[in-house]
Amino acid sequence: MEGTIETQRLRLRKMTTADSEEVFNNWTSSENVARYLTWEAHTLVEVTKEYLAFEEEHRKEGWGIVLKETNQLMGTITVIDDKVKTKTKTIGYVLGEQFWNQGYMSEALSKVIEYLFEITDVNRIEAEHDVSNPSSGRVMAKSGMTFEGILRQAGYNNQGIVDVAFYSVLRSDLI
Repeated sequence: MEGTIETQRLRLRKMTTADSEEVFNNWTSSENVARYLTWEAHTLVEVTKEYLAFEEEHRKEGWGIVLKETNQLMGTITVIDDKVKTKTKTIGYVLGEQFWNQGYMSEALSKVIEYLFEITDVNRIEAEHDVSNPSSGRVMAKSGMTFEGILRQAGYNNQGIVDVAFYSVLRSDLI
C-alpha cells in the first residue's frame, strides 16, 4: 500500500509507532471498543506501541482513519486475511467510541472496498461480526456488502464463543 486514501471527510494513512499515544487514548484503551474484539483493551500505552510496531512491519494493507477536520486518528481498517487462491480479502475495523454513529466507518469501508477492487485482482471482500454487535453489520450493509448468513458458535472474542454474521461483496456485484 502506497500513500493515502481520501474520502470527503477522512484520510486513510499508514500508522506508525509515533501514533501510539493518540491510538491508545482514542480506542485501544477502551473496554467498550474492545468488547466484541479478539484483543483486550490496552492498559498501557506501551502495549499499543508494540501493536503498532507489529502492524507497521507485517500489514501491507492497513490504514489509520484520520478525521480531516481535526487531523485526529479515530480508528483503523485493515486487511486481516488474504486468501490468495480464492482472491479473497477479509477486512477488520475498529473505531473509537466518540466517533460511533456518524457514518465514518461506512465511509472508510466503502472507500477501502473500492480501492482494493481498483488496485488488486481481488474477487471477494468479506467481513464478519458478532451477532450481538449489529452496528457492525449495519456498517457492512451501508458499504454495499451482502449479508450471507450466520455461523453458530463460529467465532471467539472478549465475550467468549459467539455466533458470527458474514457479509461480502464480489467484484461482479459492482459491474
